[in-house]
Amino acid sequence: MQKLSLIGFSLGLGALLFALYLMLVIVPSAEMAEKDMDRISAENPIGSSAPPLYEIPEYQVAFDAYEKPVDLGTMLLIFSIVPFLMCVYPAIKKNLLGILGLIMSVASFFIAAAYGTHMFS
Repeated sequence: MQKLSLIGFSLGLGALLFALYLMLVIVPSAEMAEKDMDRISAENPIGSSAPPLYEIPEYQVAFDAYEKPVDLGTMLLIFSIVPFLMCVYPAIKKNLLGILGLIMSVASFFIAAAYGTHMFS
C-alpha cells in the first residue's frame, strides 16, 4: 500500500504541476493568440481580395495556440483520473501520501474540466 500511495502521490503531483502550467502559461498565450486572430481577421475582411483566413500562415499559428488549452485540458482530464484511482484505497486507509495525492488529483481534474470542456466559457 505504501508503494501504491507513493506512485499515486507522484502522479498527482505531476498532474497538479501540469494543471498549473496549463492555467498560468498556456491559457494567457491562448488569449494573446485570440487577439492576434482578431487583428488578422480585421486586416483581411471577408469578401476582399485577400486570401481566406485559413490560408494565412500567421492565422494558422495563432489558431493552433488558441486551441491548445482545450487539447491539453482534455489530456489532463484523462490523466488526472489515474492518480485519483491509485490514491483512493490508501486514502481510505488514512495514508497521508494517499490523501495528498487524492487532493492534488481532484484539484487538477477540476482545472482540466474548466479548460478542457468549455464548461466555464
